[in-house]
Amino acid sequence: MRWYRKISILGMILSVMLYIALPIPTYASDISNSDTKAVVFLLDASGSMKTNDPQRYAIDSIAQLIYTLPSNYEVGFVAYNTGICADQPLVGNAQREQIMDAAMDVRYADYSNAGAGLEQAVALLETSQAAEKSIVMLSDGEFLMENEDLTEQSHTAYQAAMDRAAQQEITIHVIGLGEDMENTENSIFQAATYTGGGVYYTPQALEIQGAIQSILTEQFGIKQMTAGIIDADGEKETITVELPFSHANTIRVLLTSDSPIQNVKTNFNANSAEQITGERYSLIAIDNPQSSQLELSFTGTEGKQVKIALIPEYRVVSKADVSYEDKQPEEETAVYYDREARLNYTFYDADNENIQLWTEEYFENGKIRIIIDDHIEETALKSGSLTTSRKVTEEFTGEARFDCTELPINVLFVSPAKLELQAAPGLPVPEPEPPYVLYGILAVAVVGILAVVLLGKSKASADEKKEPVSDGRPAPGKNSYIGKINIYITRAPSGYDIAPLSYDLFRLPSTKVISIAEMLESCGVKEVFEGADRIYLNSGQGRSIILTNQSDCCIMKSGEILMKQKSYQLFENSKVDVTFEDEISELTFQYKVLKPSEMR
Repeated sequence: MRWYRKISILGMILSVMLYIALPIPTYASDISNSDTKAVVFLLDASGSMKTNDPQRYAIDSIAQLIYTLPSNYEVGFVAYNTGICADQPLVGNAQREQIMDAAMDVRYADYSNAGAGLEQAVALLETSQAAEKSIVMLSDGEFLMENEDLTEQSHTAYQAAMDRAAQQEITIHVIGLGEDMENTENSIFQAATYTGGGVYYTPQALEIQGAIQSILTEQFGIKQMTAGIIDADGEKETITVELPFSHANTIRVLLTSDSPIQNVKTNFNANSAEQITGERYSLIAIDNPQSSQLELSFTGTEGKQVKIALIPEYRVVSKADVSYEDKQPEEETAVYYDREARLNYTFYDADNENIQLWTEEYFENGKIRIIIDDHIEETALKSGSLTTSRKVTEEFTGEARFDCTELPINVLFVSPAKLELQAAPGLPVPEPEPPYVLYGILAVAVVGILAVVLLGKSKASADEKKEPVSDGRPAPGKNSYIGKINIYITRAPSGYDIAPLSYDLFRLPSTKVISIAEMLESCGVKEVFEGADRIYLNSGQGRSIILTNQSDCCIMKSGEILMKQKSYQLFENSKVDVTFEDEISELTFQYKVLKPSEMR
Protein backbone atom coordinates (compact mmCIF):
# COMPACT_ATOMS: atom_id res chain seq x y z
CA MET A 1 0.00 0.00 0.00
CA ARG A 2 1.39 3.35 -0.98
CA TRP A 3 2.11 5.88 1.72
CA TYR A 4 1.15 8.94 -0.28
CA ARG A 5 -1.98 10.35 -1.93
CA LYS A 6 -2.58 13.25 -4.29
CA ILE A 7 -4.46 16.55 -3.92
CA SER A 8 -4.37 19.37 -6.47
CA ILE A 9 -5.75 22.80 -5.61
CA LEU A 10 -6.15 25.45 -8.32
CA GLY A 11 -7.53 28.97 -8.44
CA MET A 12 -6.61 32.56 -9.02
CA ILE A 13 -5.95 33.45 -5.39
CA LEU A 14 -6.92 30.88 -2.75
CA SER A 15 -6.63 30.58 0.98
CA VAL A 16 -5.46 27.00 1.15
CA MET A 17 -5.36 24.39 3.90
CA LEU A 18 -3.15 21.55 2.64
CA TYR A 19 -2.88 18.02 3.90
CA ILE A 20 -1.17 15.26 1.92
CA ALA A 21 -0.79 15.85 -1.82
CA LEU A 22 1.64 14.99 -4.61
CA PRO A 23 2.96 16.28 -7.95
CA ILE A 24 4.58 19.66 -8.52
CA PRO A 25 3.64 22.20 -11.26
CA THR A 26 5.71 22.04 -14.44
CA TYR A 27 7.17 24.74 -16.67
CA ALA A 28 9.23 22.42 -18.84
CA SER A 29 7.82 23.92 -22.02
CA ASP A 30 9.36 27.25 -21.07
CA ILE A 31 12.81 25.85 -20.43
CA SER A 32 15.28 25.24 -23.25
CA ASN A 33 17.80 22.40 -23.41
CA SER A 34 20.53 24.79 -22.30
CA ASP A 35 18.64 25.33 -19.02
CA THR A 36 17.59 21.71 -18.44
CA LYS A 37 19.40 19.33 -16.10
CA ALA A 38 18.99 15.57 -15.82
CA VAL A 39 19.47 13.16 -12.89
CA VAL A 40 19.16 9.37 -12.80
CA PHE A 41 18.84 7.67 -9.40
CA LEU A 42 20.63 4.34 -9.30
CA LEU A 43 19.60 2.06 -6.42
CA ASP A 44 21.26 -1.13 -5.25
CA ALA A 45 18.29 -3.47 -4.64
CA SER A 46 20.32 -6.56 -3.72
CA GLY A 47 19.31 -8.84 -0.85
CA SER A 48 21.82 -7.27 1.58
CA MET A 49 19.74 -4.06 1.55
CA LYS A 50 17.13 -5.91 3.62
CA THR A 51 19.65 -5.84 6.48
CA ASN A 52 21.12 -2.37 5.89
CA ASP A 53 17.82 -0.65 5.04
CA PRO A 54 14.98 -2.64 6.61
CA GLN A 55 12.74 0.44 6.86
CA ARG A 56 13.35 1.33 3.17
CA TYR A 57 14.66 4.75 4.11
CA ALA A 58 16.57 4.80 0.82
CA ILE A 59 13.26 4.93 -1.07
CA ASP A 60 12.03 7.70 1.21
CA SER A 61 15.22 9.73 0.68
CA ILE A 62 15.08 9.27 -3.08
CA ALA A 63 11.53 10.63 -3.04
CA GLN A 64 12.65 13.63 -1.02
CA LEU A 65 15.39 14.38 -3.52
CA ILE A 66 13.12 13.88 -6.52
CA TYR A 67 10.47 16.28 -5.33
CA THR A 68 12.93 18.86 -4.00
CA LEU A 69 14.67 19.30 -7.35
CA PRO A 70 13.58 22.46 -9.24
CA SER A 71 11.23 22.29 -12.21
CA ASN A 72 14.02 22.31 -14.83
CA TYR A 73 15.26 18.85 -13.80
CA GLU A 74 14.48 15.66 -15.71
CA VAL A 75 14.60 12.59 -13.47
CA GLY A 76 14.97 8.87 -14.17
CA PHE A 77 15.32 5.75 -12.03
CA VAL A 78 17.23 2.46 -12.27
CA ALA A 79 17.39 -0.32 -9.68
CA TYR A 80 19.57 -3.41 -9.95
CA ASN A 81 20.18 -6.71 -8.20
CA THR A 82 21.16 -9.76 -10.26
CA GLY A 83 19.99 -7.75 -13.28
CA ILE A 84 17.94 -4.61 -13.90
CA CYS A 85 14.83 -4.83 -11.73
CA ALA A 86 13.49 -1.29 -12.36
CA ASP A 87 14.05 1.00 -15.32
CA GLN A 88 12.17 4.30 -15.55
CA PRO A 89 13.26 6.64 -18.39
CA LEU A 90 13.76 10.34 -17.86
CA VAL A 91 10.56 12.35 -17.30
CA GLY A 92 9.76 16.01 -16.81
CA ASN A 93 8.59 17.75 -13.69
CA ALA A 94 4.92 16.84 -14.04
CA GLN A 95 5.62 13.08 -14.33
CA ARG A 96 7.80 12.59 -11.26
CA GLU A 97 5.09 10.46 -9.68
CA GLN A 98 6.00 7.78 -12.27
CA ILE A 99 9.51 7.63 -10.83
CA MET A 100 8.22 7.11 -7.34
CA ASP A 101 5.77 4.43 -8.49
CA ALA A 102 8.74 2.54 -9.96
CA ALA A 103 10.81 3.02 -6.78
CA MET A 104 7.99 1.87 -4.51
CA ASP A 105 7.68 -1.38 -6.48
CA VAL A 106 11.32 -2.31 -5.86
CA ARG A 107 11.96 -5.28 -3.53
CA TYR A 108 15.39 -6.04 -2.09
CA ALA A 109 16.62 -9.48 -3.27
CA ASP A 110 19.35 -11.54 -4.98
CA TYR A 111 22.85 -10.47 -6.03
CA SER A 112 24.52 -7.10 -6.78
CA ASN A 113 25.26 -6.42 -10.47
CA ALA A 114 26.47 -2.83 -10.18
CA GLY A 115 27.99 -2.94 -13.67
CA ALA A 116 24.64 -3.59 -15.33
CA GLY A 117 23.02 -0.90 -13.18
CA LEU A 118 25.55 1.81 -14.07
CA GLU A 119 25.44 0.86 -17.75
CA GLN A 120 21.67 1.37 -17.84
CA ALA A 121 21.83 4.67 -15.92
CA VAL A 122 24.37 6.04 -18.40
CA ALA A 123 22.23 4.77 -21.31
CA LEU A 124 19.21 6.72 -20.02
CA LEU A 125 21.21 9.94 -19.84
CA GLU A 126 22.57 9.44 -23.36
CA THR A 127 19.03 10.06 -24.64
CA SER A 128 18.81 13.47 -22.95
CA GLN A 129 19.72 16.85 -24.43
CA ALA A 130 20.14 18.39 -20.97
CA ALA A 131 23.07 20.73 -20.38
CA GLU A 132 24.07 18.99 -17.14
CA LYS A 133 23.77 15.27 -16.42
CA SER A 134 24.27 13.41 -13.14
CA ILE A 135 23.81 10.01 -11.54
CA VAL A 136 23.11 9.57 -7.82
CA MET A 137 24.02 6.01 -6.88
CA LEU A 138 23.17 4.36 -3.54
CA SER A 139 24.74 1.00 -2.72
CA ASP A 140 25.59 -1.06 0.36
CA GLY A 141 28.34 -3.20 -1.15
CA GLU A 142 30.73 -4.29 -3.84
CA PHE A 143 30.13 -6.41 -6.92
CA LEU A 144 28.71 -9.81 -5.98
CA MET A 145 27.27 -12.33 -8.46
CA GLU A 146 26.66 -16.11 -8.49
CA ASN A 147 30.28 -16.88 -9.34
CA GLU A 148 33.63 -15.19 -9.84
CA ASP A 149 33.32 -14.97 -13.62
CA LEU A 150 30.00 -13.12 -13.45
CA THR A 151 31.36 -10.90 -10.69
CA GLU A 152 34.35 -9.99 -12.85
CA GLN A 153 32.05 -9.32 -15.81
CA SER A 154 30.02 -6.93 -13.67
CA HIS A 155 33.19 -5.17 -12.56
CA THR A 156 34.37 -4.82 -16.18
CA ALA A 157 30.99 -3.43 -17.23
CA TYR A 158 31.19 -0.94 -14.36
CA GLN A 159 34.58 0.30 -15.56
CA ALA A 160 33.30 0.66 -19.13
CA ALA A 161 30.23 2.60 -17.94
CA MET A 162 32.52 4.91 -15.95
CA ASP A 163 34.48 5.65 -19.14
CA ARG A 164 31.28 6.39 -21.11
CA ALA A 165 30.08 8.70 -18.36
CA ALA A 166 33.37 10.61 -18.26
CA GLN A 167 33.40 11.01 -22.06
CA GLN A 168 29.92 12.52 -21.96
CA GLU A 169 30.61 14.70 -18.90
CA ILE A 170 28.15 12.76 -16.74
CA THR A 171 28.95 13.24 -13.06
CA ILE A 172 28.39 10.30 -10.71
CA HIS A 173 27.77 10.77 -6.96
CA VAL A 174 27.95 7.69 -4.75
CA ILE A 175 26.31 7.13 -1.34
CA GLY A 176 27.79 4.15 0.50
CA LEU A 177 25.39 2.56 3.01
CA GLY A 178 26.42 0.34 5.91
CA GLU A 179 29.46 -0.44 8.03
CA ASP A 180 31.09 -2.37 5.17
CA MET A 181 31.27 0.82 3.07
CA GLU A 182 33.41 2.78 5.53
CA ASN A 183 36.44 2.31 3.30
CA THR A 184 35.95 4.89 0.55
CA GLU A 185 38.60 3.10 -1.54
CA ASN A 186 35.98 0.46 -2.35
CA SER A 187 35.59 -0.12 -6.07
CA ILE A 188 32.01 1.16 -6.05
CA PHE A 189 33.28 4.67 -5.18
CA GLN A 190 35.62 4.81 -8.19
CA ALA A 191 32.80 6.10 -10.37
CA ALA A 192 32.57 9.24 -8.25
CA THR A 193 36.28 10.00 -8.13
CA TYR A 194 36.67 9.19 -11.84
CA THR A 195 33.91 11.60 -12.96
CA GLY A 196 34.47 14.35 -10.39
CA GLY A 197 31.44 13.47 -8.26
CA GLY A 198 30.93 13.35 -4.50
CA VAL A 199 31.47 10.40 -2.15
CA TYR A 200 29.20 10.04 0.87
CA TYR A 201 29.40 7.41 3.61
CA THR A 202 26.30 6.62 5.69
CA PRO A 203 26.79 3.83 8.26
CA GLN A 204 23.05 3.69 8.95
CA ALA A 205 20.03 4.13 6.69
CA LEU A 206 18.77 6.96 8.91
CA GLU A 207 21.73 9.02 7.70
CA ILE A 208 20.86 8.76 3.98
CA GLN A 209 18.69 11.84 4.30
CA GLY A 210 21.72 13.91 5.33
CA ALA A 211 23.70 12.66 2.34
CA ILE A 212 20.81 13.51 0.03
CA GLN A 213 20.66 17.01 1.52
CA SER A 214 24.40 17.46 0.94
CA ILE A 215 24.08 16.40 -2.70
CA LEU A 216 21.29 18.92 -3.20
CA THR A 217 23.32 21.84 -1.88
CA GLU A 218 26.95 20.87 -2.52
CA GLN A 219 26.68 19.08 -5.86
CA PHE A 220 23.54 20.48 -7.51
CA GLY A 221 23.80 23.96 -6.02
CA ILE A 222 20.15 24.07 -4.95
CA LYS A 223 19.63 27.24 -2.89
CA GLN A 224 17.74 26.78 0.39
CA MET A 225 16.90 29.33 3.04
CA THR A 226 16.39 28.09 6.60
CA ALA A 227 13.03 29.38 7.82
CA GLY A 228 13.08 27.69 11.24
CA ILE A 229 14.32 24.81 13.41
CA ILE A 230 11.72 23.52 15.88
CA ASP A 231 12.35 21.25 18.86
CA ALA A 232 9.26 19.05 18.71
CA ASP A 233 7.44 17.97 21.86
CA GLY A 234 4.94 15.63 20.27
CA GLU A 235 2.25 18.32 20.26
CA LYS A 236 0.97 20.54 17.45
CA GLU A 237 3.48 23.17 16.39
CA THR A 238 2.56 26.36 14.55
CA ILE A 239 5.02 28.71 12.83
CA THR A 240 4.54 31.77 10.64
CA VAL A 241 7.15 32.03 7.89
CA GLU A 242 7.95 35.49 6.54
CA LEU A 243 9.01 35.47 2.89
CA PRO A 244 11.91 37.90 2.23
CA PHE A 245 11.32 37.69 -1.52
CA SER A 246 8.25 38.06 -3.74
CA HIS A 247 6.96 36.95 -7.14
CA ALA A 248 8.70 33.57 -7.15
CA ASN A 249 7.24 31.22 -9.74
CA THR A 250 7.38 28.38 -7.22
CA ILE A 251 8.39 28.13 -3.59
CA ARG A 252 9.05 24.68 -2.17
CA VAL A 253 8.64 24.48 1.59
CA LEU A 254 10.59 21.48 2.89
CA LEU A 255 10.12 20.04 6.39
CA THR A 256 12.64 17.36 7.41
CA SER A 257 13.28 15.35 10.57
CA ASP A 258 14.90 12.11 11.76
CA SER A 259 11.43 10.86 12.61
CA PRO A 260 7.94 11.08 11.07
CA ILE A 261 6.26 14.47 10.64
CA GLN A 262 2.49 14.27 10.90
CA ASN A 263 -0.60 16.44 10.49
CA VAL A 264 1.12 18.95 8.20
CA LYS A 265 -1.15 21.86 7.34
CA THR A 266 -0.47 25.18 5.66
CA ASN A 267 -2.38 28.41 5.23
CA PHE A 268 -1.40 30.89 2.50
CA ASN A 269 -2.53 32.77 -0.61
CA ALA A 270 -1.42 31.34 -3.95
CA ASN A 271 -2.54 30.40 -7.42
CA SER A 272 -2.19 26.69 -6.66
CA ALA A 273 -0.27 24.31 -4.46
CA GLU A 274 0.63 20.65 -4.04
CA GLN A 275 2.17 18.64 -1.23
CA ILE A 276 4.02 15.35 -0.87
CA THR A 277 4.68 13.69 2.47
CA GLY A 278 7.10 10.85 3.15
CA GLU A 279 8.24 9.06 6.26
CA ARG A 280 10.60 11.80 7.43
CA TYR A 281 9.80 14.82 5.32
CA SER A 282 6.96 16.88 3.94
CA LEU A 283 7.26 19.17 0.93
CA ILE A 284 4.73 21.80 -0.18
CA ALA A 285 5.17 23.30 -3.67
CA ILE A 286 3.42 26.69 -3.86
CA ASP A 287 2.74 28.06 -7.31
CA ASN A 288 2.95 31.88 -7.55
CA PRO A 289 2.48 32.79 -3.86
CA GLN A 290 0.52 36.01 -3.50
CA SER A 291 1.36 37.00 0.08
CA SER A 292 4.53 37.72 2.04
CA GLN A 293 3.96 35.02 4.66
CA LEU A 294 2.58 31.55 5.18
CA GLU A 295 1.47 29.63 8.25
CA LEU A 296 2.61 26.06 8.96
CA SER A 297 1.34 23.59 11.54
CA PHE A 298 2.56 20.04 12.15
CA THR A 299 3.24 17.45 14.79
CA GLY A 300 6.81 16.22 15.19
CA THR A 301 8.17 13.33 17.22
CA GLU A 302 8.94 14.29 20.79
CA GLY A 303 12.61 15.06 21.32
CA LYS A 304 13.34 15.45 17.60
CA GLN A 305 14.07 18.57 15.59
CA VAL A 306 12.02 19.63 12.58
CA LYS A 307 13.88 21.80 10.06
CA ILE A 308 11.97 24.11 7.74
CA ALA A 309 13.62 25.31 4.54
CA LEU A 310 12.41 27.50 1.67
CA ILE A 311 13.48 26.67 -1.90
CA PRO A 312 12.40 29.48 -4.27
CA GLU A 313 12.70 29.24 -8.05
CA TYR A 314 12.40 31.96 -10.69
CA ARG A 315 11.99 32.05 -14.45
CA VAL A 316 13.08 35.44 -15.70
CA VAL A 317 12.87 37.77 -18.69
CA SER A 318 15.58 40.43 -18.97
CA LYS A 319 15.33 43.85 -20.62
CA ALA A 320 18.00 46.42 -21.52
CA ASP A 321 17.65 50.20 -21.74
CA VAL A 322 20.37 52.24 -23.43
CA SER A 323 21.33 55.90 -23.10
CA TYR A 324 24.37 57.65 -24.55
CA GLU A 325 26.90 60.24 -23.46
CA ASP A 326 28.88 61.88 -26.28
CA LYS A 327 32.09 63.75 -25.45
CA GLN A 328 34.41 65.95 -27.49
CA PRO A 329 37.39 63.80 -28.48
CA GLU A 330 40.89 64.84 -27.47
CA GLU A 331 42.43 63.99 -30.85
CA GLU A 332 42.51 67.00 -33.13
CA THR A 333 42.10 64.82 -36.21
CA ALA A 334 39.01 63.00 -34.86
CA VAL A 335 35.83 63.25 -36.93
CA TYR A 336 33.45 61.48 -34.50
CA TYR A 337 32.43 62.09 -30.90
CA ASP A 338 33.67 59.76 -28.15
CA ARG A 339 30.52 57.79 -27.26
CA GLU A 340 29.79 55.85 -24.07
CA ALA A 341 26.63 53.75 -23.78
CA ARG A 342 25.02 53.48 -20.36
CA LEU A 343 23.27 50.10 -20.10
CA ASN A 344 20.55 49.48 -17.54
CA TYR A 345 19.28 45.90 -17.17
CA THR A 346 16.06 44.99 -15.36
CA PHE A 347 14.42 41.62 -14.73
CA TYR A 348 10.79 40.53 -14.96
CA ASP A 349 8.62 37.52 -14.22
CA ALA A 350 8.48 35.25 -17.28
CA ASP A 351 4.77 34.64 -16.58
CA ASN A 352 3.97 38.34 -16.24
CA GLU A 353 6.44 40.76 -17.79
CA ASN A 354 4.78 43.68 -16.00
CA ILE A 355 6.19 42.47 -12.68
CA GLN A 356 9.74 43.59 -11.99
CA LEU A 357 11.77 41.18 -9.86
CA TRP A 358 14.46 41.38 -7.19
CA THR A 359 13.71 44.88 -5.95
CA GLU A 360 13.58 43.77 -2.29
CA GLU A 361 16.32 44.42 0.25
CA TYR A 362 16.98 40.66 0.23
CA PHE A 363 18.54 40.99 -3.24
CA GLU A 364 20.37 44.30 -2.75
CA ASN A 365 24.02 44.05 -3.85
CA GLY A 366 23.47 40.52 -5.13
CA LYS A 367 26.13 39.62 -7.72
CA ILE A 368 25.22 38.83 -11.33
CA ARG A 369 27.67 38.22 -14.17
CA ILE A 370 26.91 39.89 -17.49
CA ILE A 371 28.27 38.11 -20.56
CA ILE A 372 28.50 39.95 -23.91
CA ASP A 373 30.37 37.90 -26.51
CA ASP A 374 33.58 36.91 -24.68
CA HIS A 375 33.47 39.77 -22.18
CA ILE A 376 32.33 38.96 -18.62
CA GLU A 377 31.55 41.63 -16.04
CA GLU A 378 30.27 41.09 -12.50
CA THR A 379 27.85 43.74 -11.26
CA ALA A 380 25.76 44.19 -8.12
CA LEU A 381 21.99 44.61 -8.11
CA LYS A 382 20.74 48.05 -7.05
CA SER A 383 16.99 48.34 -6.53
CA GLY A 384 16.47 45.43 -8.91
CA SER A 385 18.67 46.80 -11.72
CA LEU A 386 22.18 46.36 -13.08
CA THR A 387 23.98 49.37 -14.52
CA THR A 388 27.13 49.20 -16.65
CA SER A 389 28.79 51.26 -19.36
CA ARG A 390 30.40 50.37 -22.66
CA LYS A 391 32.48 52.44 -25.08
CA VAL A 392 30.92 52.45 -28.53
CA THR A 393 33.19 52.82 -31.55
CA GLU A 394 30.81 51.37 -34.13
CA GLU A 395 27.32 49.96 -34.44
CA PHE A 396 26.77 46.80 -32.37
CA THR A 397 23.98 44.23 -32.46
CA GLY A 398 24.07 41.32 -30.03
CA GLU A 399 22.77 40.15 -26.69
CA ALA A 400 23.67 40.19 -23.02
CA ARG A 401 23.43 36.93 -21.08
CA PHE A 402 23.35 36.58 -17.30
CA ASP A 403 24.87 34.21 -14.76
CA CYS A 404 22.81 34.38 -11.56
CA THR A 405 24.45 31.53 -9.64
CA GLU A 406 25.59 33.93 -6.89
CA LEU A 407 22.04 34.97 -6.01
CA PRO A 408 20.48 33.22 -2.95
CA ILE A 409 17.64 31.77 -5.07
CA ASN A 410 17.27 29.19 -7.82
CA VAL A 411 17.09 30.90 -11.21
CA LEU A 412 15.94 28.31 -13.74
CA PHE A 413 16.60 30.55 -16.71
CA VAL A 414 17.06 34.20 -17.71
CA SER A 415 16.27 35.18 -21.27
CA PRO A 416 19.11 37.18 -22.93
CA ALA A 417 18.66 40.93 -23.33
CA LYS A 418 18.88 42.21 -26.91
CA LEU A 419 21.36 45.03 -27.53
CA GLU A 420 21.39 47.46 -30.46
CA LEU A 421 24.04 50.13 -29.95
CA GLN A 422 24.33 53.08 -32.33
CA ALA A 423 27.67 54.46 -33.48
CA ALA A 424 28.77 57.92 -32.39
CA PRO A 425 27.64 60.84 -34.58
CA GLY A 426 30.15 62.85 -36.56
CA LEU A 427 31.55 66.10 -35.30
CA PRO A 428 29.87 69.23 -36.71
CA VAL A 429 31.42 70.51 -39.93
CA PRO A 430 33.01 73.94 -39.34
CA GLU A 431 31.70 76.85 -41.34
CA PRO A 432 33.95 77.61 -44.32
CA GLU A 433 36.19 80.60 -43.81
CA PRO A 434 35.15 83.72 -45.73
CA PRO A 435 36.81 83.81 -49.20
CA TYR A 436 39.15 86.68 -48.39
CA VAL A 437 41.38 85.76 -51.34
CA LEU A 438 38.39 85.99 -53.69
CA TYR A 439 37.46 89.36 -52.22
CA GLY A 440 41.02 90.56 -52.90
CA ILE A 441 40.95 89.32 -56.45
CA LEU A 442 37.61 91.04 -57.07
CA ALA A 443 38.99 94.26 -55.65
CA VAL A 444 42.02 94.04 -57.92
CA ALA A 445 39.70 93.33 -60.86
CA VAL A 446 37.61 96.43 -60.10
CA VAL A 447 40.72 98.59 -59.88
CA GLY A 448 41.92 97.13 -63.15
CA ILE A 449 38.67 97.88 -64.90
CA LEU A 450 38.69 101.44 -63.62
CA ALA A 451 42.22 101.79 -64.84
CA VAL A 452 41.23 100.55 -68.26
CA VAL A 453 38.37 103.03 -68.44
CA LEU A 454 40.40 105.90 -67.20
CA LEU A 455 43.58 105.22 -69.11
CA GLY A 456 41.98 103.73 -72.21
CA LYS A 457 44.07 100.61 -72.15
CA SER A 458 43.14 97.63 -74.30
CA LYS A 459 41.64 94.38 -73.01
CA ALA A 460 44.97 92.68 -73.55
CA SER A 461 46.66 95.18 -71.29
CA ALA A 462 43.99 94.65 -68.65
CA ASP A 463 44.53 90.88 -68.79
CA GLU A 464 48.20 91.41 -68.11
CA LYS A 465 47.28 92.93 -64.74
CA LYS A 466 45.59 89.68 -63.52
CA GLU A 467 47.24 87.40 -60.96
CA PRO A 468 50.08 85.48 -62.64
CA VAL A 469 49.45 81.84 -63.42
CA SER A 470 51.17 79.19 -61.24
CA ASP A 471 51.56 75.64 -62.55
CA GLY A 472 52.85 74.19 -59.26
CA ARG A 473 51.03 71.90 -56.83
CA PRO A 474 49.29 73.48 -53.86
CA ALA A 475 50.92 73.23 -50.44
CA PRO A 476 50.05 70.01 -48.58
CA GLY A 477 47.34 70.08 -45.92
CA LYS A 478 47.62 69.18 -42.23
CA ASN A 479 44.42 67.18 -41.94
CA SER A 480 43.90 63.44 -42.36
CA TYR A 481 42.10 61.95 -45.32
CA ILE A 482 38.95 60.06 -44.20
CA GLY A 483 37.18 59.18 -47.43
CA LYS A 484 37.41 57.87 -50.96
CA ILE A 485 36.78 59.04 -54.57
CA ASN A 486 34.33 57.21 -56.82
CA ILE A 487 35.25 57.83 -60.50
CA TYR A 488 32.89 57.39 -63.47
CA ILE A 489 34.55 57.84 -66.95
CA THR A 490 31.71 58.83 -69.27
CA ARG A 491 33.93 59.28 -72.35
CA ALA A 492 37.48 58.06 -72.74
CA PRO A 493 39.96 59.45 -75.34
CA SER A 494 39.88 56.07 -77.11
CA GLY A 495 36.09 55.83 -77.00
CA TYR A 496 36.24 52.53 -75.08
CA ASP A 497 34.06 51.97 -72.00
CA ILE A 498 35.83 51.93 -68.64
CA ALA A 499 34.12 50.46 -65.57
CA PRO A 500 33.51 52.67 -62.51
CA LEU A 501 36.59 53.15 -60.32
CA SER A 502 37.20 53.81 -56.63
CA TYR A 503 40.29 55.38 -55.07
CA ASP A 504 40.89 55.21 -51.27
CA LEU A 505 42.04 58.63 -50.15
CA PHE A 506 42.24 57.54 -46.49
CA ARG A 507 45.29 55.46 -47.27
CA LEU A 508 47.25 58.62 -48.18
CA PRO A 509 49.33 60.56 -45.66
CA SER A 510 47.98 63.99 -44.78
CA THR A 511 50.93 65.64 -46.56
CA LYS A 512 50.14 64.02 -49.91
CA VAL A 513 48.74 66.13 -52.79
CA ILE A 514 47.46 63.92 -55.59
CA SER A 515 46.35 64.70 -59.15
CA ILE A 516 43.46 63.20 -61.07
CA ALA A 517 45.99 61.69 -63.48
CA GLU A 518 47.79 59.93 -60.60
CA MET A 519 44.53 58.50 -59.29
CA LEU A 520 43.60 57.18 -62.75
CA GLU A 521 47.00 55.60 -63.17
CA SER A 522 46.77 54.01 -59.71
CA CYS A 523 43.38 52.51 -60.73
CA GLY A 524 44.98 50.91 -63.80
CA VAL A 525 43.81 53.39 -66.48
CA LYS A 526 46.45 53.58 -69.20
CA GLU A 527 44.85 56.30 -71.34
CA VAL A 528 46.00 59.93 -71.10
CA PHE A 529 43.42 62.54 -70.17
CA GLU A 530 44.81 65.95 -71.16
CA GLY A 531 45.04 68.30 -68.22
CA ALA A 532 44.30 65.59 -65.59
CA ASP A 533 47.87 65.99 -64.30
CA ARG A 534 47.13 69.60 -63.26
CA ILE A 535 43.90 68.99 -61.32
CA TYR A 536 44.86 68.42 -57.68
CA LEU A 537 43.17 67.08 -54.53
CA ASN A 538 44.37 67.93 -51.03
CA SER A 539 43.12 67.16 -47.46
CA GLY A 540 40.92 69.84 -45.87
CA GLN A 541 39.32 70.72 -42.55
CA GLY A 542 36.04 69.29 -41.29
CA ARG A 543 36.15 65.98 -43.22
CA SER A 544 36.53 67.87 -46.55
CA ILE A 545 38.99 67.81 -49.45
CA ILE A 546 40.36 70.77 -51.48
CA LEU A 547 40.24 70.80 -55.30
CA THR A 548 42.74 73.07 -57.08
CA ASN A 549 42.55 73.52 -60.87
CA GLN A 550 45.76 74.53 -62.68
CA SER A 551 44.56 73.21 -66.06
CA ASP A 552 42.46 74.48 -68.94
CA CYS A 553 39.85 71.78 -68.35
CA CYS A 554 36.21 72.73 -67.89
CA ILE A 555 35.26 71.75 -64.32
CA MET A 556 31.72 72.09 -62.95
CA LYS A 557 30.12 71.43 -59.56
CA SER A 558 26.33 71.71 -59.11
CA GLY A 559 26.11 73.78 -62.32
CA GLU A 560 28.88 76.17 -61.21
CA ILE A 561 32.09 76.51 -63.19
CA LEU A 562 35.19 76.06 -61.01
CA MET A 563 37.69 78.68 -62.09
CA LYS A 564 41.27 77.98 -63.09
CA GLN A 565 43.99 78.71 -60.50
CA LYS A 566 41.51 78.64 -57.64
CA SER A 567 40.84 76.19 -54.80
CA TYR A 568 37.44 74.85 -53.82
CA GLN A 569 36.36 72.93 -50.69
CA LEU A 570 34.46 69.70 -51.36
CA PHE A 571 32.33 68.09 -48.66
CA GLU A 572 30.73 64.63 -48.40
CA ASN A 573 28.79 63.59 -51.54
CA SER A 574 30.18 66.51 -53.57
CA LYS A 575 29.95 65.61 -57.28
CA VAL A 576 32.29 67.17 -59.89
CA ASP A 577 32.12 66.96 -63.71
CA VAL A 578 35.35 67.38 -65.75
CA THR A 579 35.69 67.97 -69.52
CA PHE A 580 39.40 67.63 -70.38
CA GLU A 581 41.51 69.88 -72.60
CA ASP A 582 40.90 67.73 -75.72
CA GLU A 583 37.19 68.75 -75.31
CA ILE A 584 36.26 65.09 -75.89
CA SER A 585 37.20 63.14 -72.76
CA GLU A 586 34.87 63.45 -69.75
CA LEU A 587 34.54 61.99 -66.27
CA THR A 588 32.57 62.52 -63.08
CA PHE A 589 33.94 61.93 -59.60
CA GLN A 590 32.20 61.96 -56.19
CA TYR A 591 33.73 62.38 -52.73
CA LYS A 592 32.56 59.93 -50.01
CA VAL A 593 33.31 60.14 -46.25
CA LEU A 594 33.89 56.74 -44.59
CA LYS A 595 33.16 55.50 -41.07
CA PRO A 596 36.11 54.22 -39.01
CA SER A 597 34.92 50.62 -39.47
CA GLU A 598 35.01 51.07 -43.26
CA MET A 599 38.59 52.35 -43.36
CA ARG A 600 40.29 48.95 -43.44
